[in-house]
Amino acid sequence: MPNVPRARRVGAPLIVIGLLAASFSLPAYATSPAPKKAPVKQQGKSKPKPMSRDQLRSCMDQQDRLMVMRESVLKEQTSLDQQRAEVKSMDAELERKRAALDPADAVAKQALQDEEARRNQLGDTYNARLPGLKEQGATLDKERQSWVERCADKDFDEIDEAAIKRERQRAAKAAGTKTPAK
Repeated sequence: MPNVPRARRVGAPLIVIGLLAASFSLPAYATSPAPKKAPVKQQGKSKPKPMSRDQLRSCMDQQDRLMVMRESVLKEQTSLDQQRAEVKSMDAELERKRAALDPADAVAKQALQDEEARRNQLGDTYNARLPGLKEQGATLDKERQSWVERCADKDFDEIDEAAIKRERQRAAKAAGTKTPAK
């Protein structure tokens, strides 16, 4: 390259490359800036009024009743589970005895029939108790749902809660019983 200064030979291609890179980073068309939105104002949303002390007391009483109902349902469920396990073990024992039974042994046949009668009686007792448990569970679910609608996620004054707990402790001392720890 005759008579072209060295800075021009090296600098010109760099300028061209820089301009090309800059043109790719710019949008192909000019855009107007996005219109600024006015800040959204709260539409008069005030905090909901906290529950009164009587409402809170009612919710706490219902919660205590729900705990008692739940314990009762769990106790009945445990009892029925044990009874069911007993029936199943009796079934397995009866099957084992039937397989080993000598058809000519009348005494063994009678003993097996007596055991089957006891097993059937236990199974009938289980079947009779089962609808009661289902009803208790449905009642518990209905009461719990009622509590959730009335009491859950509602604001209350913690001072009221503490006062109600103190009232309960005083009443329990006067009656000579213990209140559940909460």
